[in-house]
Amino acid sequence: MRSRAMIAIAAVVAAGLLAALGWALAWPTSAIVIVAVVGLGGGAAAMQALLWLRGIASRMARIDNRLEAMRATGDRRHEIMLRSFREHRKYVGEAAAAARRADNRDDIAKVAGEVKKLPQEIRELRHNLTQKLDDQVVLLEDYQQLMRLVPMPLPMPRPGTWAASEDYLLWLAGFVLEHRPGLVVDVGSGQSSVWMAGAMRTAGYTGKVVAIDHDPDFADETRALALRQGVADWLEIRCAPLVDHSIDGRACTWYEASVLSGLDGINLLSIDGPPGKGNPEARWPAFPLLRDHLAPGAVVVLDDMIRADEQAIAEDWHARYPELSRVDLAFEKGAAVFTAP
Repeated sequence: MRSRAMIAIAAVVAAGLLAALGWALAWPTSAIVIVAVVGLGGGAAAMQALLWLRGIASRMARIDNRLEAMRATGDRRHEIMLRSFREHRKYVGEAAAAARRADNRDDIAKVAGEVKKLPQEIRELRHNLTQKLDDQVVLLEDYQQLMRLVPMPLPMPRPGTWAASEDYLLWLAGFVLEHRPGLVVDVGSGQSSVWMAGAMRTAGYTGKVVAIDHDPDFADETRALALRQGVADWLEIRCAPLVDHSIDGRACTWYEASVLSGLDGINLLSIDGPPGKGNPEARWPAFPLLRDHLAPGAVVVLDDMIRADEQAIAEDWHARYPELSRVDLAFEKGAAVFTAP
């Protein structure tokens, strides 16, 4: 809306200036009208070009920031490799000195074995470092695709670490763009909620993302981010405390049941909360409690499958609910996608 206003203002100003010039030069009225019309088009086109260039510059700045973060990560991992090499070399040197002092055949043989293993360990460290850097490049490419598919007017917070990773965010946004789900529930509010709401805006349809969180401060941050990015009309944040539940005789802790009010016909269920610290298999109750709220053919995606708790949850769901089909995604943190009949 703001960009349209700027384009309109630029068009009017350009037309006014040309009309004033024609009037000052005593041009015929028809000529003044013509140059004013030309000014409208030219001013609008010039402002559109400036806005487009500014958008490109903004996106490039975000990419540069991500590249810088990737370089910093590479430098840290390189330093870890060098530190490990130095420590290993120090250990071998001390062992060799001790062996020379003792003149012990067993100690000398041990040192020789350690020296032989050293090149192999260095090769493994180098391979691991290269693999990690390659993974970072793939995540950067995913983030570039995400920004291209779902443009945001302002910079978004950095993904990864505690937040959802770039590959997971790209998958969620791509699902919304392709399948246009009417109701999405995001268990654990955050960037994923805002990106999916942005995908609904980009796709140009009336849908709703309902994000659930137990932390009022974090819920407020997500709500504020949605307002800044102009996607609040597609996103609803619900906050509820974590309370005790009993499901099929199993004691567990999850969000208060009132948070599920009115959530019927869910097309996409993304599960990235609550946090697991101090609450083993914290995300297990999500499917049992929301199962009856799902639309036919609904898709349920469980993040963080690299963790043992999430792996156990996925196995249990698959065993309890054999009607679900399951596909595992090789993301940075892993994900499992379940499809209801």
